Amino acid sequence: MEFLQDITYTWIIIFIITGFIAGYIDSIAGGGGMVQVPVLLLSGIPPVFVLATNKMASLFGVTMATIKYYLSKKISIKVVSIAIIPCLIASYIGSELVMFLSDEIIQWAILISIPIALLFLFKKSNTIVEEKTELTSKNIVVATAPIGFYDGLLGPGTGTYMTISMKKFLHLDYIVSTASTKPLNLATNLGSAIAFVAAGKVLWMIALPMALANMAGSWVGSHYAIKGGEEFIKKVLIVVLVFMLLANIIKIIVS
Repeated sequence: MEFLQDITYTWIIIFIITGFIAGYIDSIAGGGGMVQVPVLLLSGIPPVFVLATNKMASLFGVTMATIKYYLSKKISIKVVSIAIIPCLIASYIGSELVMFLSDEIIQWAILISIPIALLFLFKKSNTIVEEKTELTSKNIVVATAPIGFYDGLLGPGTGTYMTISMKKFLHLDYIVSTASTKPLNLATNLGSAIAFVAAGKVLWMIALPMALANMAGSWVGSHYAIKGGEEFIKKVLIVVLVFMLLANIIKIIVS
């Protein structure tokens, strides 16, 4: 792989810093890939290797965040156990459908989804209801499976959208919503990571240090999410969504 000759120690340091920042953001609000992927592309790595390496680093990060939230008893086991299979099925259907869509349609679909998420984020929430009276299987599937479909169809911001959906439709607070999103992300990402490893597309010399940095960022980010509470998570969600909106607008203009 000739392009690896251009990856200097300076780039490795940049990747480590990027991995930490991405892990921090992803553990709180999702969207870490929006940080990692552009930096990896900027280094001259071909797109398919970028996607594989990013997926592997993110997988380590979301695993760490899942462990941290689980130890803090913030994950709703009921939501995760009911949602995981429908999300996996929906993600698979989305992946099958995306192969029939043009790049232009995909770009615009991603762009349109961001302001919709912002509207839900700013819409006044109902009073949080106790889990035992509100979390029916139907409500959980309706709130999560469409996001799983989006993950397979488009992908960017899945963790962000899942958190907002759980907050708005299941009336969970942002900490529980964020925490419960992580094992679902872990499940939907695992299949992709295995496929990339089997195809030999993961650049381990980059993925491993980036993964370790991502894990560290995820640990710190989840700690501050638990400590900072609902308002802190909401502010990070807003920053991530605005960043995604601007990045996609620039991408469409440039292309």
